Amino acid sequence: MHNQKTRALFRFAATAVALMALKTVHAAVAVYEQPATIGKAAELAVHAAAGSGDTSLIAAADTPDSRLQLPACAIPLRTTIAGDGQLREHTTVAVRCESSTPWTLYIGVTLSTAAPVLVAQHALARDAVPTAADFTAVVRHLPGLSSRYVSDASQLVGQRLRRPVAMGEALDVDALLTAAVVHRGQQLTLLAHAAGMEVRVAVIALMDGKPDERIRVQNIVSQRVIEATVRSSQYVEVTL
Repeated sequence: MHNQKTRALFRFAATAVALMALKTVHAAVAVYEQPATIGKAAELAVHAAAGSGDTSLIAAADTPDSRLQLPACAIPLRTTIAGDGQLREHTTVAVRCESSTPWTLYIGVTLSTAAPVLVAQHALARDAVPTAADFTAVVRHLPGLSSRYVSDASQLVGQRLRRPVAMGEALDVDALLTAAVVHRGQQLTLLAHAAGMEVRVAVIALMDGKPDERIRVQNIVSQRVIEATVRSSQYVEVTL
């Protein structure tokens, strides 16, 4: 009799341990958010921020540490671009769970683009005036966003190079600097607007000027110096 009670107690205890083990295994599978799900949410956030029209963008999220045991989120994950919200070659995305057990994880996402860009056919010096003949359009896989690079030769008009460009280098928009269209000592026509009237006066530029930039000019007759806005290589404008 004693042995039967002992065996029954043993079976009960074994069953209880087995049930606890099953619950533990089930919890391990169901309770924790999968790292791949978190990474995918970060990538989708970058694509959403870039806009649906940018199909050339490639976003690759860093793999979260597999040792992390973040509770599975009962509601869809919320994502935001960290920092100033701007997309860069290396962007950080905040992935948040806002359910009853909240958590936040910051995931790095590397951006690259497969897009047509202008590539230099030969080396170009600093301050050179680039033309369409200096470049050829090539599809390249480049770091960051396609907007960082010049894709159309029309973008070269009125520009000069801020720095040297090597042969075979994709032209970055930061390498371009709007060239001055007015130069110091040049004679210009000043369009002066006052009380609904327009007066044209001959002036001399006292400094170089780019389109829409304010420069000092001197009236040839009166010698008066004023500031006017550059409108073209021949005209400056002021409202009195």
